[in-house]
Amino acid sequence: MRDYNLVNNKNQLEETPESQSTLPFLNKRNILLIALGAFIWSIYLSIQGQYFNDYLLDLLNYSPLIVSLLVSLVALTGAIVSIFTGAISDNLQKNFGRRKIFILTGGTSSAILLFFLPLSRSLLLIIGINVLMSLFNTAAFICNNSLIPDIASEGKLGKANAYASLGSSIGTIAGFALMLISPSSNIFFATGAICAFGFIVVGIFFQEPKPKIDRKYWLLEIKETFQFSQIKKEKNYFHFLASHFFLHTGINVYMPFLLIFLTQENNPLSGKLIGLGLSMQNGEVLLLFAVMTVISLILALPIGYFLDRTNKHKFLIISRGIFALSTAILALTPIFRSINPLVIGIIFIIPFSIANTADIVSRGAYMHSLISNEKRGQLLGLLFFIKTLAQIPGVIIGGLFAHFFQSGYQYGFIIGSIFLLISIPFLITSGLPLTLKNKQTETAVT
Repeated sequence: MRDYNLVNNKNQLEETPESQSTLPFLNKRNILLIALGAFIWSIYLSIQGQYFNDYLLDLLNYSPLIVSLLVSLVALTGAIVSIFTGAISDNLQKNFGRRKIFILTGGTSSAILLFFLPLSRSLLLIIGINVLMSLFNTAAFICNNSLIPDIASEGKLGKANAYASLGSSIGTIAGFALMLISPSSNIFFATGAICAFGFIVVGIFFQEPKPKIDRKYWLLEIKETFQFSQIKKEKNYFHFLASHFFLHTGINVYMPFLLIFLTQENNPLSGKLIGLGLSMQNGEVLLLFAVMTVISLILALPIGYFLDRTNKHKFLIISRGIFALSTAILALTPIFRSINPLVIGIIFIIPFSIANTADIVSRGAYMHSLISNEKRGQLLGLLFFIKTLAQIPGVIIGGLFAHFFQSGYQYGFIIGSIFLLISIPFLITSGLPLTLKNKQTETAVT
């Protein structure tokens, strides 16, 4: 891979114009706005990616397989726009900002579309609205994710990603708190209003640095990225890309059905046990996610600061292994639910939350270290493309198991953990170049 414009190196700090313009932008205002952006996206994804699936099952009696196909189609449309948005934002020359314009327009548009979801009973219209939401929100999300390495030096990536993780954790609990609103249609209206306001705030007030690197025509840059000679130069990145695919395939085997697994106790046809049977109305599900949020709040910043002083690559590999194991163990929760479903859920969710937080923070920091400055938006877009593309096999596998097997929701956690384990060899071979390792060592020492 090519050499990077890393601002943590003192010599580079004196020589690189971009680094001089980047450092002042890692300030309290931008850190808070990064956390706010993660907070808003977590609320959005909790409702659009979790609650909406459960809403369809109850309202329209769709099968898990129909839900999985709907999620797959939405993922595919979002994936298509991700690379183009990243490349365009990399080469955009606007005084307002090259990333913020997408957050402001795309994010706000996707939030407004939430208002229309409960107004339709037509499957075709529901799919159409979700596709549009995915297109707009993906464009905004790619650019928001690019803001972290835009403003943070190599030695501060752990810290910046930790604050994003904090915002994401609080947003998740806020999303599930919104699910307590009755009637259910009001949840979409409240979420749309909150998210639209948040996207507007981030889009307007974030202080975005002006890039000082040569620009190309965005379509030409995309073509160059996929040339064989370029892939050889970026081989560590493409190995990480493969690990990213298997990671998110595994996550999406169980994630779209997580809320169903937590709330459904027995199969309505056979009466046999299929999940934990926690109550949404009594706040049991909210309490479970509150535990996850508290764990993230406690651990995210220490992990982030630790990452800035250690080997991000090795830490991520270890975290991924623990994450896979703790995911598989979740499949055992219905077996012990007769003791106390809420207590059992909390006991099993604690190791999962610890491993998940470690993986998220270290994955973000390592990913941002691995990507070159001049193609940041495009390569992060490609990662998001792979992430969303991985939803297709993931949710289809999960939907098939849930549809045809009595304990299919439980099997989803086991199958998902297998995919997480498969991602580890690709992660191992995506080691950072020696030059970057040396620079990380210098940062840790200083």
